[in-house]
Amino acid sequence: MSHVFCALHDQALKLSRQYLACEKALLEVLVKIEAKKVYLEQGYASLTEYSQKALGLSRDVSWNLVTIVHKSKAVPELKQAVQMGVIPLSKARQIAPHLTKENSQKFIALAQAMPREKLQEALAKECPKIPSVEERARVINATQAELSLCLPKEVMEEIRRAQDRVSESQKKWVGLAETLEQVVEFYLQHKDLKEKARRHEVRKSKAPVSVEQSRRTVRESDAAARNSEFNFRHINKPRTKIQTNGRIPIPAGIKHEVIIKNAHQCTYQDPRTQLRCDKERFLHIHHKISVAMGGTNALENLTLLCSAHHRLEHYQSSG
Repeated sequence: MSHVFCALHDQALKLSRQYLACEKALLEVLVKIEAKKVYLEQGYASLTEYSQKALGLSRDVSWNLVTIVHKSKAVPELKQAVQMGVIPLSKARQIAPHLTKENSQKFIALAQAMPREKLQEALAKECPKIPSVEERARVINATQAELSLCLPKEVMEEIRRAQDRVSESQKKWVGLAETLEQVVEFYLQHKDLKEKARRHEVRKSKAPVSVEQSRRTVRESDAAARNSEFNFRHINKPRTKIQTNGRIPIPAGIKHEVIIKNAHQCTYQDPRTQLRCDKERFLHIHHKISVAMGGTNALENLTLLCSAHHRLEHYQSSG
């Protein structure tokens, strides 16, 4: 039996060395891919998306690799430490947020000498301004989720003040969970673009405007913008104070309609899977036919794209 155990152990050692060698080689290739933006040529909006969808890497492995790739631009010593086998990817990812050119040797040495738990404690002491608790949100059951994060002391004090105000308005003691729920609801009512668009729809329903009228408004604004350069020459003001590139600002009402039409979600559709991007943050309004090619601010010429897919769209359209 000992012979069988030894054979299995030798096989595991051989495969682990191959695994580590492939990990280092993959990191080197990803650095080159990021430098040349190869993922854009392949139709992916970011290196992270490329790593997960094209290479099939897990979210955690992809996140570790991409974080090291990006940090290696400023601190090449991090990539060298991984490639030389000084520290594994997991520890490189752990120290990356704290790493600078000045402290790279010190932190890489700490990562080499300490287990992950002790390393986290050392990082918290060395960099107290950087949270030592990793943000995490997980679903507990069908109706509840658990949130773990690190906040500045001043913010926690402000949350307590908000808790007092909510408790006063409810005429009862209110916990932190309900306080955050009330604060988030209040913020979204006033700042959420989807909510603003919904209110716009309500106002519009009270004073309906025909589609032709809406299009006429867009055409009129287009015509006004085309005449702006001519009109500008007849204004007795220094030309340096006002500059125009011929681009027409999109009316607020049209922006709201774009958001409603696309449910405040990126509309990019992956040509491989036909799945729509699920991003709802950092959204940009994109002209399907560019302004340079004569595109207007008409609703049918506008769509929503997240920042990454907006960049990809312009990259592909530029040839």
